[in-house]
Amino acid sequence: MSLLGTGLLVVADAALGIWLGSIVFFSFIGAPTTFDVLDDDAGKVVNAIFPKYYAFGLGLGFVAFGAAVIGNATGAFDGLVAAVLAIVGVVLNGYARWVLIPKMEAAGDDAFAQYHKQSIVLNGVTMLAVAGGIVAIVAATV
Repeated sequence: MSLLGTGLLVVADAALGIWLGSIVFFSFIGAPTTFDVLDDDAGKVVNAIFPKYYAFGLGLGFVAFGAAVIGNATGAFDGLVAAVLAIVGVVLNGYARWVLIPKMEAAGDDAFAQYHKQSIVLNGVTMLAVAGGIVAIVAATV
């Protein structure tokens, strides 16, 4: 594999790995701990984190998508599946950031539970897509 191909693989894999790590940390450590410690005020903290959390995922998703597309286009590796899965994650993060969060903010505490359930589902599907993208990158190299 060429130096370009290796570099693109590293960039795509690193972006997806960091993204997956951030999802796992926030979902299983950050948010639950915040709710355990702050009880009723936790929603305010998590709602303040959400825009940054989703923007971080969007940035990493676009980096992974770009590296996978370029890797695929140059013939360095088969990056099509990883690119598609990265875009799935980007779309889900975009929906959460620009549609779901404004709904949560407008609804206030009354509808938090409803929108929180949607957020959990979106986060879970995003996690699976990103993990699948990592598997696709690894499979493209063997």
